[in-house]
Amino acid sequence: MRCSTHPDRLVSHAIGVCSQCLREGTTTDAIAESSHRTLRTRQKLTATVPSDGAAVCAECALHCRLHEDEIGFCMLRVARDGVVSERFPGRAVVYHYFDPLPTNCVADWVCPCSGDDLSTGPRRYNLAVFYGSCNSDCLFCQNSEYREMMAAGAPLMTPQELAAVAHERTACVCYFGGDPSCNAAHSIETSQLLIQEGIKVCYETNGLISRKWLDRIAEVVQKSGGTIKVDLKAVTPAIYHALTGVSNRTVLNNFRTLAEIGRGLDRVFLVASILLVPEYVGLAEVQKICEFIAACDPNIPTALLGFAPHHVMTDLPRTSREHAFGAKAVAERTGLTNVRVGNIALLSHADYRFD
Repeated sequence: MRCSTHPDRLVSHAIGVCSQCLREGTTTDAIAESSHRTLRTRQKLTATVPSDGAAVCAECALHCRLHEDEIGFCMLRVARDGVVSERFPGRAVVYHYFDPLPTNCVADWVCPCSGDDLSTGPRRYNLAVFYGSCNSDCLFCQNSEYREMMAAGAPLMTPQELAAVAHERTACVCYFGGDPSCNAAHSIETSQLLIQEGIKVCYETNGLISRKWLDRIAEVVQKSGGTIKVDLKAVTPAIYHALTGVSNRTVLNNFRTLAEIGRGLDRVFLVASILLVPEYVGLAEVQKICEFIAACDPNIPTALLGFAPHHVMTDLPRTSREHAFGAKAVAERTGLTNVRVGNIALLSHADYRFD
C-alpha cells in the first residue's frame, strides 16, 4: 500500500499514513488510533488509556485515571471505592521457561549473562520470565500472545512461586513480555529472592516505568550485575504514538535517568534497542533516536533489530540489509561507539525507501 500524499512511500493499513506525513504533522494518525481501539475491544481489553477518572494509578508511566469499576490499560488494576486496587493481589499474569546460555538476548554481545564465563560454567541457563500484560499497544508486536493472557488474567504466580523455579544452573533472569514495567513490584520482589541465590537480574522493557519504581528496578539490576535493555522505538512523538498508541515522554526521561546511573559504573548497565520497522523507523528516525542516545552517553551499546511482519502490520516487508546497515552507518555518525546489527538472518533484500 502506498501513501496518497507521498506515493513513493509505503504505508501499513493499520496506520494509514506514512512516516513523512506523521513527521510533517499534515495529517493525524486517526486510522492508527482506530486500529488500536478496535483490536483491543475485540480482544476484550481496555480500549484506550483511561484519562478522566478520579482514581489515579501510580504503578506505571501511563498513570491511568480510572472511574469506579473501570479497569486500567494493563488489565491488572481496577478502581474500587475510589482507590486503585490490584485485580490479582500478590500475583502476576506470567509464565516462564529456560533458555540455554548464550541466549538469544537483545544485548548478547555485551551482557555478562551471555558471556563465556557463564555459558561454559556450571550456571548455564537463563530464566526467561514472560509477563502477560503490557502498557503499550504496539501494532507490530512480535510477542502478541501476551494479549490473550491479559484478557484471561492467567496463568498467575506469586514472586515466591516464580523465584522457586530457579535451580542451581540458573545464571540470570530476564523479565520481558508483554512488559515488566506494569509488573514492577512483582518483578522486584522476585529479583530480591533470586539475588540471594547469586542470579543476575535483567529487564527488557519499553521504558514506561513509573518513577515510583524506576530507582528500585535500577537498584536490583545494579546489585545483581545484570542489564536494563530499553526499546526506544521512536523519538518523534507522532510516529511513536501511531506505532504504540501511547506517549514516549516518560520513556525518554527514564532513559536519561538510567544513562546517568550507568555512567557511574565500570560495566554495561544500560542497552538501547531500535526495531527497524520499514517506512516508520527509517534513517531519519534512526538518526533522531541515536542523537538522543549519544546525548545521554555515546558509549551506550545500541542494537539495531530487524522487523518481521507480525500482529496487524503484516503488510510491510522484512527489514532489508540496506536499511539495517545504512542505519548502522547513521548511528555511528552520531557518535555512538558500540552499535550492532542484530537478527541478521532475518534481513531481506526487499526494495523500499528507508531514508
